[in-house]
Amino acid sequence: MQQNLRYLIAFLIFLIFFQMGVIERVIIQLGLTQPEIAIGMGVATVASLVALQLGTMEFTPANSEQPSREVAIGFNFGGTLIPLFFILYFSRHASFEFFPMALLILAVTAVVYPLTRIERQVGAVVYLFGAVVVAAVGGLALGGEHYLVWAYTCAVLGTLIGGDLLHLPQLKQLVARSKGPILIGAGGVMDAIFLSGLLAMMTAEAFVLTGLWQT
Repeated sequence: MQQNLRYLIAFLIFLIFFQMGVIERVIIQLGLTQPEIAIGMGVATVASLVALQLGTMEFTPANSEQPSREVAIGFNFGGTLIPLFFILYFSRHASFEFFPMALLILAVTAVVYPLTRIERQVGAVVYLFGAVVVAAVGGLALGGEHYLVWAYTCAVLGTLIGGDLLHLPQLKQLVARSKGPILIGAGGVMDAIFLSGLLAMMTAEAFVLTGLWQT
């Protein structure tokens, strides 16, 4: 039920941006062609069906009478690797300054971390509003003409770090009880890591389109 609600909310948000003309503006600014978009989304969807185990982490129960055991950890290709590949693809013509970029990623991480909840049924649940707005505003303020790429990059990396990596100890305890693996980006194209970047770009462009931010 919760996953279906996430799909519905994401669909409604993208529909609003589409009606505003934001999506078209983002595509034009990134210089993407229709075949590139189709291939990218197709690969992301197919990759969401693939997961890879990276290794294991040791879990020691609080109750000393119970033995320690190994917890598997891996990632979903569509929810993790594809957004990272998109960063490289979008930024092929962009320029970055290390320290401003690092500070913005840190800011997004700091916002995402407390807005992430670890739930028994679904693992890490990230409330994206804070990450999206911070990445969008930060991209506009620091990214110059490449503000969309800055927004996307900082949203994806900040969500990955603050939503998943920094919560690994809690996730480890959760999955150890259910004897399941830790899977980063498990939601595929509907995962917070994947969606945060797209929504950050569109939010930044919506600010420009509506006149809330002057570039």
